[in-house]
Amino acid sequence: MKTVILLFMVVLLSANEVELFEKLFSEMFNKKEIKVYTKYKNFNSKILKKVTSCKEADIVLGELNCSKPKFVLSYADFKNDSKVIGAFYWRKGRPQLRLRKNNILNHHLYLSKDFSEYLE
Repeated sequence: MKTVILLFMVVLLSANEVELFEKLFSEMFNKKEIKVYTKYKNFNSKILKKVTSCKEADIVLGELNCSKPKFVLSYADFKNDSKVIGAFYWRKGRPQLRLRKNNILNHHLYLSKDFSEYLE
């Protein structure tokens, strides 16, 4: 069952999730276009541009090996990787957003007060 859910997440990201990533990442990087290194197929956005290598990316979305800031899509990945800057996942049918303040600051990224309630 866990494999089926994980496979579903790999294949499809909802439009609302992409909108959240647009707002969050554009604020963090203060850029009009953010280059995202990810394995997720359906990743269409005007602001977020999917790239094919880590070197090109501003941020990594998902569990990929790269030295850039990493944002994951599961609580387990967030909990087990202390270098992750944040996570978006579903818990009991509700969306959850978590951000690590120290990791965000270590990468010299910025967040407005709109996201302060999600900081740890």
